[in-house]
Amino acid sequence: MRVVVDEGVPRQLVAALREAGLDAHRFKPVWKGIANGELIATVEADGFGFLLTNDKNMASQQSLEGRNLAIVALPTNRRATIMSRVADIIDTLQRAAPGQHVVIDLDGSRTARSVGPDGRATVEDLPAVLPFRW
Repeated sequence: MRVVVDEGVPRQLVAALREAGLDAHRFKPVWKGIANGELIATVEADGFGFLLTNDKNMASQQSLEGRNLAIVALPTNRRATIMSRVADIIDTLQRAAPGQHVVIDLDGSRTARSVGPDGRATVEDLPAVLPFRW
């Protein structure tokens, strides 16, 4: 599982994901300032299967139809909160499929959105995790 951690996500998460056996990488400095659509294409072309971000709007702005990439949006970028929930983040990554936007909300709900081969949007509720608190 090759994961890139977006620039807005605490960088300490990369080490925690690696310790759990994931092939996690920090956001490349040359990617700063790239618009979301181009960023998705660039990350995918670099061989990543997952983009871990805190940009929940990306799901409504960008289609992943036909992509081999999944985007997982975290509910916050607070380091202490994120680092206390590494197991839930890994579980969410493991449940995400190519072409899906998965959003984790502060209340612990997780929703996966995608576009099927027929062009219809699908929404799937994943099992919730405990609420995120700080």
